[in-house]
Amino acid sequence: MSERVPPKIAVWLLRKWGSHYHAESMAGDLIEQYRQGRSRAWYWKQVAAALSVAQAPAIRASVSAAGRLLARLVAEAAAVLSIVVIVDQARRAHSLAGATNVTFVAVLAALITVAGVGYLICTRPSKQGRMHALLSAWVLTFGVIALGAGTLTWADTLRADRCPAAACVCPVADHP
Repeated sequence: MSERVPPKIAVWLLRKWGSHYHAESMAGDLIEQYRQGRSRAWYWKQVAAALSVAQAPAIRASVSAAGRLLARLVAEAAAVLSIVVIVDQARRAHSLAGATNVTFVAVLAALITVAGVGYLICTRPSKQGRMHALLSAWVLTFGVIALGAGTLTWADTLRADRCPAAACVCPVADHP
């Protein structure tokens, strides 16, 4: 009678991606149980469980890194959008009194809050150390300043000598 051989792919996956500390003993125990009559489905289920336990730290690290990257992108977008909102509102209103309406203040507060929360999440100390968080904060700050300066320069080139009614909320009489 021939000996039952477990699925070769499952054995390879277990040896390649399984726990390095218990790889041989776990593979031997699973093969022994399989030869005593366990099914192929049982063997695959055990291999999947062993791989998920062995790879859990790597999966958590990947999810954490992806979350930090997403938080950083959201923070940068919110910071740039808040600068664009300020420039656009200043361009339209031409005065501090005309620029401070409830909608503008609420949108600006929401964008600054989102940027702050995203900034805090992406700079949270990780296992890579404090230096990575500090570098990330400096890159974020430089990016926001550079994009903000570019936005201000661009917005200034669009300003006409006179304020057309469609672009401004200020009375036309205020301008030459």
